[in-house]
This record gives sequence, C-alpha cells and structure tokens, in this order.
Amino acid sequence: MSQTLSPASPATGPTSPAINAGVSPAGDPAADAAAGEQQRTRLHRVAVVGCGVVSDMHFRGYLAHPERVQVVAAVDPLAERRSHVQDTFGISETYASIDELLAGTDVDVVSVCTPTSLRLAAVQQLAGAGKDVMVEKPMADNLTEARAIVAAAASAGVRLAVDQNFRDHYCFGLARGAIKAGRIGRVITIDHRELTYREVSGWRAQASHHALSVMGVHWLDGFRYLLDGDADWLTATTTRSGAMQAAGETDASVHLRFGDVGVNYTQSFSSRVERCETIVIGERGTLSFDYGRMHVVDADGESVVDNPCAVDKPESAYRSLARLLDAVEQDREADNSGLDNLKTLSLLEACYRAGADGSVVHLTEGLL
Repeated sequence: MSQTLSPASPATGPTSPAINAGVSPAGDPAADAAAGEQQRTRLHRVAVVGCGVVSDMHFRGYLAHPERVQVVAAVDPLAERRSHVQDTFGISETYASIDELLAGTDVDVVSVCTPTSLRLAAVQQLAGAGKDVMVEKPMADNLTEARAIVAAAASAGVRLAVDQNFRDHYCFGLARGAIKAGRIGRVITIDHRELTYREVSGWRAQASHHALSVMGVHWLDGFRYLLDGDADWLTATTTRSGAMQAAGETDASVHLRFGDVGVNYTQSFSSRVERCETIVIGERGTLSFDYGRMHVVDADGESVVDNPCAVDKPESAYRSLARLLDAVEQDREADNSGLDNLKTLSLLEACYRAGADGSVVHLTEGLL
C-alpha cells in the first residue's frame, strides 16, 4: 500500500529551461503551477510486467524518482530477462507470471510493457486484483480490443492510463502550453511530417499495420493534445514501398479536421531524406518544433524553448506514470486515461479505413 513521506518534488521534476520560459512541459501553466505548490506525500509500490526493450525506459524513469515511486517487482516469462532486470536495476523480486506476482508481493500500480497482443489478458487479471494499471502504447491492436481493456478496468473500479510519452518526449507539451498561454493566438492550421528510412525485422516486419501503428499513434495523440479537442473527420492514403521488408504500410498521407482547424500529416518509413517537424500556424504567431526545441515566432521576433525530456526519454515515461499517480491521489480520471486513448485509437483505425478505400471517415465526439 502507499506510504507517507516527507514533501517531495512535483511530477514535472526539477526546474527546467522550459519552465523558466513560462511554458510548462505538461501543457497547462496554471494547472502545473498549482500542482507544483501541492505537497505529494505518497510513495507508490510499482511493478513492471514485460521486461523487453521498451521496459528499459520505464525502469530508468521510475527509479529516478524514489521520492514517489518504489519499483518492487518485475514480471517476465523469460529467465534471462528477469536476470537482466535484477543485475541492471537491482529489482530483487522477479516473477515468471502475473499469478506469481499477485501471490508474492503487494503492489499499488502495475506498468504493462508486454507485446500489444497480450495486454487485454494482463489488464483483465490485474484489474480483477484491484490494481491500477498503465499500459504501453498502442493500448491494443484494434479498437474492439481497446474497448475491452477499458471496460475491464471500469468494471473492476481501477484506473487505467496509457504511456503516450510523446506528450513530453516530443515538444507537444511545450506547444500546448504556448497555445493555452495565447502565444500565437487562435490556431489556424497544423502541418506535421516525419520522414525517415526505417527497416524492420522479426514480428514487426510481418504485421499488417506498420508505420502508422508504430509512430502515427504518437502523432495522432499529439494533435489531439495540442488542440485539446476532438477530430470530426479524416481521410488518408496509405501505401507500402516495395523497397522495404515490412508487410504493412510504410508511408501515409493524412488530412484531419478538428472543427475549423485542418491538420496535414505525412508519415514515411521509406524516405532517404530525414525530417521530423511540426508547424502550428496561429493568427498572431507560429510554432515550429521537433523533439528537442520549440521556436515561437511572432511580430516581435523569435524565442526558443528547449525540451528537457528530448534527451531524457525515461523521464517522459515517468511523467506518463505520474499523471496516473496524480489521478489516484486526487480521485479523478487521468488525462492520459484509457478512455481518453480510445479517441487516439479511433483516429488510428480511421486512418486504416480511409487508406483502404479512399473514403472520408467521420467521427462522433472523437470516436468511431
């Protein structure tokens, strides 16, 4: 169970250049200032289920915040992964299954880093045991499965969050803060492109859904986060480059409509030119940003804000968990909740539907 501690630092971590510049990484300066004044007094016992590659940033991010998180256990069916966790991160309690975890130790929150196809069963079991859960992105392979995950948490009365860590790792949080602070006025349009050459192997190469599922889920969530609203419709073109090994799409062009704001999004895993940039055009200024830096340009000139989470990806994983812990402590829904994430996955599934037949796919309050 949670323990009482002396006052500790807020979830946003130590003071950063971004905060000094008046733009909050979490995206809402006023709310973050209030949160910064609140003393956190709870230590949460956390376990990590699934100790593959992606779990590394979770262990490192959580262990960097002993004032709030105590990583007490790890679960993986492979003995070599359990040994790696013990040797690398000093986690003494490791288990081969969730059954063993629940029988062997007491935890408050579980971070699920398993392959996507295993998450529904994991959440059903953990939620049934009364544990709050955060899952890696994408929450599920399809919207039907995602809804089942959300329903499992809701029926058990536990909280569910999703690690959409690009809200912090990329400059989306900084840009959201700038927009809410009125730095560029009313948003008119957004243009985003990620162009890269990304070859894959193993199970990922055989998956029928590829580039959009790997990276698009980050960008689609980011657009929602920036605009703090729901998409009305989208259309998309998807294709697979014959030069790549992937079975699924390697390239996509997507246009989304959020009220009167249009978003153009280009994704390529086959480009020999490398680019990753987001431009937000407002009535009084323009934002240009990537992972590490945001430029704010208006009639008075240009200012630059650095993103501390760009070089510290584990911190972005912690911040996703911290949103869930905030919700637990304040008895509310997390802003990265599974319910919220259904809207991101609705956009992803809508992209695939539109890409298959060239249709315009409409959403209702952001949902299919």
